[in-house]
Amino acid sequence: MSLKNLVFIILISISFSCSKVDSDKTANNEIELLQKLNIEDINTNSAVYKKLKKDKSYGKEYVDFSYNFEQTSLFKRHLNTLGLMINPDNSEYIRRFSYSYKKAGEHEKAMKMLNLALKTDSDYSTHLKNLDYAAWNYLYFYRDYDNTIKTVNKILELTQNDLSISCHGESCLLLKGQALYRLEKYEEAIGIFNSYQQNEIEQGFDPQANFYVVFYKAICMSQLNQLDAAISKFSDLIKKHPSAEVSYQLAQLYYRKSDFESSKTQLLEAEKALAEGFTFKEPYFERFDKVFNYQIEDMKRKLDSSSNFEQ
Repeated sequence: MSLKNLVFIILISISFSCSKVDSDKTANNEIELLQKLNIEDINTNSAVYKKLKKDKSYGKEYVDFSYNFEQTSLFKRHLNTLGLMINPDNSEYIRRFSYSYKKAGEHEKAMKMLNLALKTDSDYSTHLKNLDYAAWNYLYFYRDYDNTIKTVNKILELTQNDLSISCHGESCLLLKGQALYRLEKYEEAIGIFNSYQQNEIEQGFDPQANFYVVFYKAICMSQLNQLDAAISKFSDLIKKHPSAEVSYQLAQLYYRKSDFESSKTQLLEAEKALAEGFTFKEPYFERFDKVFNYQIEDMKRKLDSSSNFEQ
C-alpha cells in the first residue's frame, strides 16, 4: 500500500468519526477498547473500516508504518487505533502504542497502555518483551524501584533464571542492581552485579565489559565505605572508559580520604571530560549519577575551603 493511499484511508476513517456505532457485541468490544486507549473514536460502521476488517494484514501495515515514521503524532495514534480495532488482541501493537505516549512525555498514559498490553498478551515471547519494557520504564521514568525489582524477578522466573536476559536493550540484572542501589541496599546490589559478572565469565565474556555494572558496583562499594576497593574499580574503569562521571566519583573518594591533590586532579579531569562530551548521554532519560557543571563548581569550592583550612 502506498503512503498516499494510506493517508487517504486514514482521512476517510477520521471523517466518519462522529457517526453512530452499532450496539452489537463486536462494536461494543471495539468501543470499549477505544475507551481504554483514550483515543478519538473511529467509526466502526464506515465502509472503509468494514473493508479493512476483512483483511487483518492492514492492521499490521498501519502499526508498522506508524511505529517507524510517526512516533509521537496524533496521526500515529489514529493508525495504531485502526490496527488495534482490526486486531484488538495484539498486545505487541498495544506496547508499541505506549511508545508514542512515552516519547511525548505522557508517561502516565504510556504505563496504562503497557499494563493493558500485559493483561492482553498470551504469547510467551511477547509477554517477555512487554515485561522487559515495563521494568525499564519503572526504573528510568517512574523511579519505581520496588516494581523494577518485582518485574525483573518475574522475568527471571519465566526464563528459568537466565542471567543474560536483557530489558529493552540493557541487562535486566543491571536494572535490578540499580534499583537496589537507589533503595540503599548496597550489599544486595553488589551481589546482583557479582552474579551478572560471574555469568559473563561462564559465557566466555569479559566481566568488566559492561561499563554500568562496574560503575554502580564501585559506587555501592563507596557507599559501604570500601574506599580503596572503589578507587581501584573506578581507576581500572577510567582506563577503558574515560568519562566525567568516573572522574567525579574518584574526586569524591579522594576527598573522603583527605587526599585533596588527587581529588583536585580528578575533578579537573571530570571538567575536561564533560566539556569534550565524555559523559552519560541518553536521548530519553537522565541516568543516575550523571554529572553537571554546577556539581563540579560546588566541589571546587569545597576543595578550596579544605585546602585553605589544611594550610
